[in-house]
Amino acid sequence: MAILPREASYGEFRDYLVEQRGALSCAEIDDLWARRQRLHGIGFATGRGYRSMLPPDEQHLTREERGRKTEENALAQGRNIERLPDKATF
Repeated sequence: MAILPREASYGEFRDYLVEQRGALSCAEIDDLWARRQRLHGIGFATGRGYRSMLPPDEQHLTREERGRKTEENALAQGRNIERLPDKATF
């Protein structure tokens, strides 16, 4: 079974469906085409925009590693760090 390329036209998509599933109504093909278009329009947020605003030495650190680095810097400056309880009530 071949995979239909992302840039396939509606006609190629229709031919592919008929080959894979047999005869379908125009409404079914239109619905499947609309679904395909929506699925190809999905984007994924990877956090690159946010990371680009960080200093160069922190851009490839995880959030946990950045927090640990901030804590180490504060301790090196002589600051006292008190942790909040796990379930802080306000």
